Amino acid sequence: MSKRDEIKKIWTECFKDPREYVEMFFDQVYRDDEAMMLTDQSGTPVSSLLLQNYRMSFHGEEPSVSYIAGAATRRSKRGQGYMSRLMVDALRESARRGDMLCSLIPADEALFFFYRRYGFSTVFYTKEQRFTAFHSFQVKGEYHHVDNEMSDEVWCAFDRFQHKRRCYVLHSRRDFYNILADLKSDGGDFVVMAKDDEDKGSEIVSMAWARREGDLLLVTDVMGEDSDARLAALRQLRGLNGDTPVLLYGHPDDSMGGRLMPRGMGRFVNVGKALSIIAKADPKFRSRIKVSDDLLPEYNSHTFVVENGRCEIDDDYTGQLDLDVKIDVFADIVFSSSAIGAIVRFPSVRPMISLMLD
Repeated sequence: MSKRDEIKKIWTECFKDPREYVEMFFDQVYRDDEAMMLTDQSGTPVSSLLLQNYRMSFHGEEPSVSYIAGAATRRSKRGQGYMSRLMVDALRESARRGDMLCSLIPADEALFFFYRRYGFSTVFYTKEQRFTAFHSFQVKGEYHHVDNEMSDEVWCAFDRFQHKRRCYVLHSRRDFYNILADLKSDGGDFVVMAKDDEDKGSEIVSMAWARREGDLLLVTDVMGEDSDARLAALRQLRGLNGDTPVLLYGHPDDSMGGRLMPRGMGRFVNVGKALSIIAKADPKFRSRIKVSDDLLPEYNSHTFVVENGRCEIDDDYTGQLDLDVKIDVFADIVFSSSAIGAIVRFPSVRPMISLMLD
């Protein structure tokens, strides 16, 4: 049996995904070079995950990051340490291949505590915004729906929108079409809105993704040029789904209000890379930071000197430290709101993750 088939077998046993989704995932999303697997003493595959490749917009650059998907162990082999071993292997592989960060979205609330054992911190949040069946999403401009969702223009608009976000896990064109295939398997809606301009002609200005979750319409993301354009996408979804209450997973910095809720976790696998990017983006930023990391000490357990647009390791430094933190607290600081970052004199930025096929 091939590696792909073995992992598909574990996936099918552990997750309750519809057959259509599983077939789509292993036909279109799965890649052998991203798959990791452990066997028991008899050589039988018992635990697996995918360490997927992404990039992230981060202080003006796009470092590589990893995303863990489909982490699972066969029921009869749980509690024997297989997933713990595989998680450590995945973090080391992520660091070895040059990633800055490893990310994931826990499948349930209890797993947030499980992943903290491996240095993960809850850094990705969403603004949960709820709208009643009577909310009509009034707009000021005139918009029309774009039918050809697979066109080059739609992809280019999506790429433009995602790059407007300051700190976001970015999707490739392949990812984008996989997102649409996933939505189709769920029977969801993808809407694209355009606006006519006398000089530019018709231009795509917003888009949104949604699926039914019980009695709710869950909008997993909405992107656009401005708030009115995003409202136009939500209005289009309202027209397709009638008087259904809406739950929107909004940007964590969205000014529309809502509750800030945990969405995903991140774990730095290369602190030096992160600090080098931050230093380059802000040459005036100066700091002495000591980080401790029990799992990846060779990469992260160092004293980092940041000044003049550079980051250097100086483990002989004995002066005053600005920060002396463990790896999970370091992520909490890097990915806090700018207001919290100002308290510890760090250029923090709130990150976002969405549309991950979770």
